[in-house]
Formats: sequence, C-alpha cells, structure tokens
Amino acid sequence: MDKKWVYKQAFWVILGFIMTILPGNAQAVVPDLLPQIIINLPSHTLELYKGDTLLKEYQIAIGKPSSPTPTGEFSIIEKEANPCWYPPGKGAVVPSGPNNPLGYRWLGIAPMYGIHGTNAPWSIGGAVSNGCVRMQEADVEELFEHVACDTPVKIEYERVKVRVDASGRASIGIYPDVYGRQRITLAGVKQALASAGLDGLAEDTFLKSLIQEVPGRQIEFAQIHKLKINGTMRIEHIISIAGEKQIPVMALADSLNTLVKWDENQQMVSRQNKIVPGKRRGNSIYVSVEYLPALFGGREVWNDSQNCLELILPVAKFGGQVLSSDIYQKESVWMVPALTVAAVLGERIKWQPDTPELLIHGRAAPIIIVDGQPFITVNDMGQLFNMAAHWDGQTQTLELSYPLYTIDYSMYLDPGEEYL
Repeated sequence: MDKKWVYKQAFWVILGFIMTILPGNAQAVVPDLLPQIIINLPSHTLELYKGDTLLKEYQIAIGKPSSPTPTGEFSIIEKEANPCWYPPGKGAVVPSGPNNPLGYRWLGIAPMYGIHGTNAPWSIGGAVSNGCVRMQEADVEELFEHVACDTPVKIEYERVKVRVDASGRASIGIYPDVYGRQRITLAGVKQALASAGLDGLAEDTFLKSLIQEVPGRQIEFAQIHKLKINGTMRIEHIISIAGEKQIPVMALADSLNTLVKWDENQQMVSRQNKIVPGKRRGNSIYVSVEYLPALFGGREVWNDSQNCLELILPVAKFGGQVLSSDIYQKESVWMVPALTVAAVLGERIKWQPDTPELLIHGRAAPIIIVDGQPFITVNDMGQLFNMAAHWDGQTQTLELSYPLYTIDYSMYLDPGEEYL
C-alpha cells in the first residue's frame, strides 16, 4: 500500500475529529444582531434598534427637573409583569392594577430606576416622573416582548437629533433644554449634520430658524437616494432638496477616473468644454441630475422600490475594471485617452503638450487633442498597443481586451521548446 496515501487518509481523519470538538463544529457562526435601546431625554423618545436598524420609536415621559432621569450606559437587569409599587417612605404596597403608577410592565435598568407603563397616559411627552421612564401601556407591553435581560440601554441628552429613515428621508429636530444643560449654536448643529454624513445639505438660514423656534419635532429637509453606476452600487448618494435630485459630481468624477473642474466664482462645473451650473454644499460640489447627460452622456433609470437612481454611463473597461469615462465617438469611431491606456499597459511614452506630440517607444503616435489631452482611436490603439475594443450599447461599455492579434512565438523557440 502506498505510504503517502495512508498518511493522507490519517491526516483527514484527525482533522475531521478536531473539527467535531471545536465550538460550533469549527464553522463560522454569525450571531443574531442583539437589540439595544437608546433614550434621548430632550426629545422624549425611546428607540429600539437591532444592530444599526431602527425598529421602532416610542414617545416617553421622563424625570422632572428636580428628579431627572440619569444619563449613561445601562442594561435591563430585571423584567416583571404586573409589578407592585412601593411608594417611597410610606411602607405601603400598591398591587398591580389601575391605581398602580407603574402600569403592568417593569423593565429595571438600575436600582430604583426603570422603564415602565403608566396609569396616567396624558403624562407621556412631559418631564413629570421621579426619574423613571414612562411609556404608554400598549408600547411598554410591546417593548417587553422584544427585549431580554442584559439588553443595552443608553440614555443621552442630545437637543439636536439628526435622522435618516429607511426611506432615505433626512430630518433634524431641535428640542427644549428640559434640564438646562445644553446650549445650541449654529456650529454645533452643523457639526451634528456633518457627523451624520449630511454636511452642507441644510441652509444656514433654515438652521438658524430652527434654533430660534425650537420646534421640538423632526423637520425633513432632504431625501437621500442610493446610486448605482453601470450595475455597481456606489458609496456616493443622490440627494433631493426642494424636489430637485442632485449628485456630488467630484466624487462621481473620481470614481469614473475623469476630470471635472469647479469655478467657485461662477458657480459652474465643466468637463470637456461642457459647462453646467453647480452648488457647493459643505465640502462637496453638487449638480442637478438633469445635467448629467450633458456632462457624462449615457442615460438614467429610476427605481422607486429601491430608492435608487441607476446611471448607465459610457465608460472604457479593461480587465473588468473601469479604465476611464473619458471616451468619445467621432464619425462612428471610438477614441480613448492615450495617457490612461498607456499607463495601464505600462508602455513607455512621452507626452509633450507644448508641441503637442505623443511619443510611444520614441515614435510619434497619431493623436487627437480633446480638452488639452491626447486621445487615440481604437483603430490606432490596436496598431500601437495590440488591443481590441468592443462597444456594448446596452451597458454603455467600451470593453478593451489584450491582445488584438495573437503573437506567434514559435520562431523564438528551439526544438527543445526552450526560449532562445
């Protein structure tokens, strides 16, 4: 019997035994996302999350200024249905029932503090308790079923609340300073927006009016949409403000490996001698989606169910990766940026813009100057770089492949098939 075969079989038997005694049979176990509770005192809200997903928001009552609800990190340490109430300093017991101010559910988070129901539903939304968090009875009974002991509970004091809901609606709320702890400034509100990735999406005049008014509720100011380019979901987002969809054009240009210029004085965006109006929002430059065809060509498809705008833009790809969106069609012939193609292929080139002349391996190449940059036709590219090109109108993709011509190396081989 072959010894190598025996050793191999023994190895697999031992490995199989180890796999059976490891936790979870050595398989990757992805635990279910645990729920967590976030309570914000100024907004009188309790939010139930699973992971980063907001499941539900509840209105609550909090402690009065003389007995404030504590802030910090807690967890549910006990759960009790139909709790009894022991009035402080009275030595009496109030059994579960309509006269019990704890309602019919108790979620303890610290000694003497908890989340509970109430027999005074009109108090919800106020600062009236001795420090506990009150909920409507139906709400606390629902919450009771969704959380277990050890569920994290975070109680915070944030007068500025920024939110993007599941539909992409972005809102901001500024809430009363119930405990006199936090002064609101325009800089602080803008920082809260920036931390949420919404920098520059709300005008200063709008934010100043909110600070002055203190509306005590969420005010929608924009909507965020997903962005897909040529079938690939992007990290950039489309925004809608006053019904107009806008896109961060510089981020889009970077992802497409193309150059876009911004004129701060004229508030204009230009690309390849095409000019459209733009707007600075925070650190980003936005243009209306309606101007994208003028800047980049292609077409757009809106998907309501996914809250997503898909852009089908003409791009050149090499090896499955976007090479550039700087491609042109002139008299049915496609042109591509010579410098980009040469760099990807590692070709030795010399670009002399003053002449203008492009030298490839020391020889002048046929080029066409577009917006100050050298371009070559796909026909010339085949001769210069031995690359083939195929245009797919459906995906708006110019697929470059290598090589165009199969090179016969047999003349360089000796009879023993070794390279000379």
